[in-house]
Amino acid sequence: MTETTTTSLVHQYAAMKPTEFGKNIEPKWQVAGKLVKQVQDSVEQKFLTPLDGARLISAITASLFGYDEFILREFSPETLLSAPPSRR
Repeated sequence: MTETTTTSLVHQYAAMKPTEFGKNIEPKWQVAGKLVKQVQDSVEQKFLTPLDGARLISAITASLFGYDEFILREFSPETLLSAPPSRR
């Protein structure tokens, strides 16, 4: 199996031209919207509690939009950008 590597989201967005942002983020918003709708339906059908639904929506958006890279790191995105790009 071929290994796929992806540069960090911080590097991707830092290198992105303003005109590329919308077309890059739109597919993620579409996926997020579908997933959030499924969570809402699950809460309404009482498969999930409202609190679990909120937690799940938070996790979905964090995963799709790189929350851990932008917020949870012990160093700033600017520090990450000053280092050579790493592959994961």
